[in-house]
Amino acid sequence: MVTPSVLAVKGPVALESPTALSTHQKSAPTQWRHRKALLWLFVAAVIVTHIFFLWRVRDRIARGDPDFTVFYTAGKMLREGLGPQLYNPRAQLAVQAEFAKNSDIRRGPLPYIHPPFEALFFLPLTFLPYTQAFTAWNLINLTALFGVAMLLKNPLLSLQAIPVRQMVVLCLAFFPIFANFHQGQDAILLLLVVTLSFRALDHDADFVAGCWLGFGLFKYHLIVPLALILAIWRGRKFILGFGLVSSAAVLISSALVGWKGALQYPAYAWNVVSHPAFGGIPPGQLPSLYGLLAGWPFSRHAGLVVHVVVAAGSLALVMMLAGLRKCAQKRGSFRLCFAAAVMVALLVGYSTNSYDLSLLVLPLAVIVNRLLESPLERKTLLAPAIPLFISPLWFLLWMRWQRINLMALFLLWWLFALIAEVRRLRDQREQRFPESRVVANV
Repeated sequence: MVTPSVLAVKGPVALESPTALSTHQKSAPTQWRHRKALLWLFVAAVIVTHIFFLWRVRDRIARGDPDFTVFYTAGKMLREGLGPQLYNPRAQLAVQAEFAKNSDIRRGPLPYIHPPFEALFFLPLTFLPYTQAFTAWNLINLTALFGVAMLLKNPLLSLQAIPVRQMVVLCLAFFPIFANFHQGQDAILLLLVVTLSFRALDHDADFVAGCWLGFGLFKYHLIVPLALILAIWRGRKFILGFGLVSSAAVLISSALVGWKGALQYPAYAWNVVSHPAFGGIPPGQLPSLYGLLAGWPFSRHAGLVVHVVVAAGSLALVMMLAGLRKCAQKRGSFRLCFAAAVMVALLVGYSTNSYDLSLLVLPLAVIVNRLLESPLERKTLLAPAIPLFISPLWFLLWMRWQRINLMALFLLWWLFALIAEVRRLRDQREQRFPESRVVANV
């Protein structure tokens, strides 16, 4: 006969003694507190690094080097009645010379290539001097970040235990968010718009979701692929809402620059983003499918081939997500599908920049919420994302190696891990309810 005292010491399958159980119960919370302390120490160190960098480049910000210059220029041109000349390089240069006289990194204007209607957002800021307007815009961005955190806490119940201020602090340690503040960009505003659309879809308000996403057309290279996927998933009501707001944006833009300016805009924008000499970003600095394939010296000799491969790869990714239509209509997997759709939009965007990856805040929140809901879920869903959230790696790829396009590899890895999880959930559901599959086939 084996006594309880023997069982207590007899290998890994043996029962543990009450004393051992008590020790484990005490050590587990202690280990968790240590890990949490290390996490916050890392976050604090990264944020301090970001603040130090901004302090070091404060003079360049005052000179008008950040991207915010193009928004301020566009708003100022509308205010001065120069809407028809919004995409005239000479007119842009003349306006920028009024507040950015000492820039030593460019000879021509920093070109405004966003749709005309977005310039209206920045018109009120032009009543402030440039530096004050830059600060005010980033305060608006910070407020929008709080709004995103509050909006995500409602549908993602497991995140409600995390205070909003802590969620915002974690976001500030994410390099794309920092890049948005550094450049005075509008990616956080886009994150807010996409989050509002996500919440509407989560409540089956397809028309409202389409309307919200239509407001995001100021970054149409990201919104159009995302809207295409969602239109395939959701159908008529979503398309109607998106089309309504999109049409309004086109009409407003045409009224601001005239029909002639509106017709010239596509060629103007394409010319800028395709040529770094005119203000486009070199492909090696784009964390997208295009940047990953075109951002190498050898690709310059195979321009057409690279563009064909990028187009085929982008179409394949969009169709792959479109094929998850049935999964996206299930409440249990819709959020994961939406997260994957956001990743695809970032990968296929022709001029996706590092700050555009601010949109990854939404997929991260969705995945963390799922892991908190189901502790037994595979943690591999987060493994591919770890490099994306290591800010020192971004600095190395950006400032030393000029190879931010390598981040697209981790984004692709994360996307395929997420798609595999969605398909696993689908197969698991079909195994539980095989009769539903039979009915569907009938």
